[in-house]
Amino acid sequence: MNKTSYDLVIFDCDGVLVDSEPLANRVYVQMLAEYGFTVNREEYLRRFSGAAIFTRLEVTSKQLNWNPPTDFYPVFNKRLSSLTEKELKPVEGIHALVESLSTPMCIASNGGRSEVMLRLKIARLSQYFGEAVFSGLEVPHPKPAPDVYLAAANAFNVHPSRCIVIEDSVPGVTAAVRAGMKVYGHAACTPAETLRQAGAIPFANMMELKKMLA
Repeated sequence: MNKTSYDLVIFDCDGVLVDSEPLANRVYVQMLAEYGFTVNREEYLRRFSGAAIFTRLEVTSKQLNWNPPTDFYPVFNKRLSSLTEKELKPVEGIHALVESLSTPMCIASNGGRSEVMLRLKIARLSQYFGEAVFSGLEVPHPKPAPDVYLAAANAFNVHPSRCIVIEDSVPGVTAAVRAGMKVYGHAACTPAETLRQAGAIPFANMMELKKMLA
């Protein structure tokens, strides 16, 4: 890809900028255990990578025939924030990647704005993105709908065909494809072939992606 083939780089947050998916999954599985449900942590990590908490709850409640308490989300969010402050790390090589890019960048995540901003601060990535954060909770429909990606492109006045997206999950890749954007898939929690079938160009690590975008 040459330097003039895109005008905006849109990053997902969890699993792309910060290694937060395992933390969220750990809290989620632990909370389910407290309500008497033992589930496979690795399976849930693969199944719900990139999914909003409300989507996780909807699927899980049907699977387990269970009605989650009304305070599940705020308790989950509080516990995840605490764990994030203690253990969150940036994805290896992400600083070098973002520093190598000369085009505008932003973030489009299914997470809440405050959650994303906290993770950027902890991972020392805030300086690269400032306030350019778009949340799936602030558009009509979160990923896999294209809304949050289209909102990002519209805010930068860039046509979707001139945007590239960095994702790591099937819902995220699906959202980018539906938005009409080229998408690269970080094969961390999701297998490369699964990402490819969803419409992404898979890559193994940020150094590889850096070379692909050079």
